[in-house]
Amino acid sequence: MPRPALSGLLESDYAKSRRVYLYRPAREFEVFIQINLDIVIAVKLLSPRNALICLVSVALLALYLAVWLTFARSSVAKQSDFIIYYSAGTVPLSKLYNVEAQREIQTGVLGSTFPVKGGVMPFNHTPVFVPLLHLLVDDDYAASYLRWTSLLWVAVFVCAFMIFRMTGDVAFALAAASFYPLFTYVQQAHDTVFLLLGILLGAHLLSLRKDFLAGIALSLTTLKPQFAIFLAVPLVIRPKAFFGFCAASALLAIYSVLLVGSQGVADFLTLLRINAQGEVFGVRPLEMFNLLGLMERAGVSSHFARPIAWAIFVLASISLFFIWKRQPSNPPFALTILLAVFTSPHLLGHDLALLLVCFTTVAKPTALFLLGSSLAFVTLSIFFASKWQFAFAYLLMGALLAMAIRDIRQPGRAAS
Repeated sequence: MPRPALSGLLESDYAKSRRVYLYRPAREFEVFIQINLDIVIAVKLLSPRNALICLVSVALLALYLAVWLTFARSSVAKQSDFIIYYSAGTVPLSKLYNVEAQREIQTGVLGSTFPVKGGVMPFNHTPVFVPLLHLLVDDDYAASYLRWTSLLWVAVFVCAFMIFRMTGDVAFALAAASFYPLFTYVQQAHDTVFLLLGILLGAHLLSLRKDFLAGIALSLTTLKPQFAIFLAVPLVIRPKAFFGFCAASALLAIYSVLLVGSQGVADFLTLLRINAQGEVFGVRPLEMFNLLGLMERAGVSSHFARPIAWAIFVLASISLFFIWKRQPSNPPFALTILLAVFTSPHLLGHDLALLLVCFTTVAKPTALFLLGSSLAFVTLSIFFASKWQFAFAYLLMGALLAMAIRDIRQPGRAAS
């Protein structure tokens, strides 16, 4: 959705005179000045309600930072998902997907095997950011955690800035930065915050008709291949975007093969096949917030639930191809990401952060709705059993689905 022209709402004396002080400024300086001007204008236009939303969002961020700092030195951190990234940043690149090599590293950290079936939490993402992990990880586990997650915090605030550029709403951007599932990305040290950033940037560039660059940005979804596969099908409707996506994805694939070698690729594919079968290596379908988790908690046998979930995943992607074909110039990105999240064969609680794309790309983004959702997640995670978290997550997805469908039926809403 195109960002509102905030500078047209309020033009300050500074805006009128800035070219007097910068005679023919470089393009970079012009962009920097305009960005800062837009932020200042957005802050000036804050209503009392939005100012309150900003204050609550900042308070939540302060709470998250306090929890993050204390978490790093706690014993719980050694059983968090960061141990996956710690082992990935420690083993040689040629053994990145070698389960035995990762088990040895994790056993050394814990003093015993990791308490899951298989005794290890293996790294199963593409190796795009692993060289960076090698620079940030050393023998000090807690310090390594802080260095890596500090980088993730930077990515979080870049996401928030991107959301501001898409919506022109400071309150909404701060509410997005304080979205609880996004914090769990950081606390658990997941590199998929970069996947979120790539999708946000891709959605923004598509709305600006910069399709080739949008495709390049969306190639970051290859961090989790199921999302890349899902998005590739409807993206065919925008040929330049599809070409950019395929070209960048191919380059990332070549880069990954060069990093890990042919044996590493074989180990990676084996690991993906084992994970797809369920239960081993910390794969926990009953704790997932997707269709597969819903079916298995309802008592459907995993032998039936998994094939059904994969079939619906494929059908949803193909269905979106035809929906995008009806509105190629204004594709329903909120619906696309919502279906990708719900039908994804593997999706744990922290991946609900991807719903930020849905909140942002509906026709009428609402900061209060976003902040209320975050507060609900925080409250439920502290005081209530996990079944209530599942119930709320599905209700939230239902509400976002209703909003996305309304936008498709009333395409003029986005322009109003």
